Amino acid sequence: MTDINGIWAIEKVSFPTPWSRFSFLAELGHSLSHTLVAGPPPPQPWQAWGYIIYWVVADEMHILNLAVHPLHRRRGLARRLLTVSMAQARELGAQVAWLEVRPSNTPALNLYHSLGFKKMGRRPRYYDDTQEDALLLAYYWEG
Repeated sequence: MTDINGIWAIEKVSFPTPWSRFSFLAELGHSLSHTLVAGPPPPQPWQAWGYIIYWVVADEMHILNLAVHPLHRRRGLARRLLTVSMAQARELGAQVAWLEVRPSNTPALNLYHSLGFKKMGRRPRYYDDTQEDALLLAYYWEG
């Protein structure tokens, strides 16, 4: 069972315009959707510290959402969630991973670039809340 309350709490403190609780519930019921949730190591009590939601469609991975609670950032959780989800997507046949990110989100851009994502384009006024563009990034697996 995915910790919907935990990931929704992280979402609300991580984004200026968070997904709704309904959006998360819809993702959990979607056949193409995959969710990974990170938390503390045992024997600590469970709580959600971060999550990633992605789709694998044909040979493409689409990263829809990735967040780590502010109290648990800078510990490598986002990198771990990304690398594990990318390995899973690769096993499902993905040849490329796609995502959108705000140009103002420097920490996320640094993480994506360090993993080999490259800028492929720009989506004008992608974010409704600020009308900020989105950068379209891609990672291509070799072979």
